[in-house]
Amino acid sequence: MELKKKRLYAFLVDFLVVTGVMYLLTVLVYPLALLLNLFSIYRYWLPILGIITILYFSYLEYHGGTAGKRMMGLVVISEEGELGWGQVVIRNLSRILWFPLILDVILGRLRNRLRILDAIAGTRVVSAEKNVDDAEQDL
Repeated sequence: MELKKKRLYAFLVDFLVVTGVMYLLTVLVYPLALLLNLFSIYRYWLPILGIITILYFSYLEYHGGTAGKRMMGLVVISEEGELGWGQVVIRNLSRILWFPLILDVILGRLRNRLRILDAIAGTRVVSAEKNVDDAEQDL
């Protein structure tokens, strides 16, 4: 399967995981908000979603891959040696909301990359079975 399709499927799986986490959090918080009349807590739901999304993608990519990437046999690598925390955080900043991710992909296509933040962070997504030298052939 083509690398771009694998990345899309991996993202869809990860999107469902993050959505499920937010759903469970909502189910757990709603009774408390109802009892204590704290519905103002939902003002912070969008920032909480952004934080959970960044933490999910950054933490798991640093430690081998998100659920979607593992299912699709993908891994994030550094172009400069060992993958660092800063790199995974930078490459995932656009995942906070949909619009920045769409803009990230559009700008990336202008530079012959899938995402511009991968270029800025110095990272690539490659098939786990391939070694780093074969990464250039996937793009």
